[in-house]
Amino acid sequence: MKHLLSLLLLALLSIPASAQRLVERRDQAEGWYVPVNGRVTASGGNTRGLTLYVYKDNQLMATIKPKRGRFQLELDINNVYSFRVTKDGYQEKLVTVDTSLPEGLVEYPAYDCFMNLEPADKFTHSDPFYLDFPSAIVRWDPQQKGFFHSMNYLADIQTKMALLQAQAIPD
Repeated sequence: MKHLLSLLLLALLSIPASAQRLVERRDQAEGWYVPVNGRVTASGGNTRGLTLYVYKDNQLMATIKPKRGRFQLELDINNVYSFRVTKDGYQEKLVTVDTSLPEGLVEYPAYDCFMNLEPADKFTHSDPFYLDFPSAIVRWDPQQKGFFHSMNYLADIQTKMALLQAQAIPD
């Protein structure tokens, strides 16, 4: 019996990783999640002293102090998360992630999240109303077959911020 178990284990280990499938459908396993690989910079450079707040359905789930601006998250599928990054002297960033996936999809890439914080004094003429909006809304994109932020949303927010900032600066 012991030899049979050893042979079975050896056989399983010799199967290439790409051929090993633990499940065929999402309903065969619990704990499906979207991996998030995050990197935060400040003014384009590496940074420390960040705090990352992770919310699920607007409830605080975790507070993380990323080392060297890097973090990894595992977000349960079919939920809405937000994460807020803060650093003293910098404007915070808020990102909303909808982890809904098409029915039956069992293989998908991690979401690679990059955020750059800017000095808070750069936003002194900005309307606080727009600063409260997420800087990105991320969801599954069927054309790109991955999680990506909405370019239209980002462009709209950036345009509104630029217009307000231009109006606030005296001639």
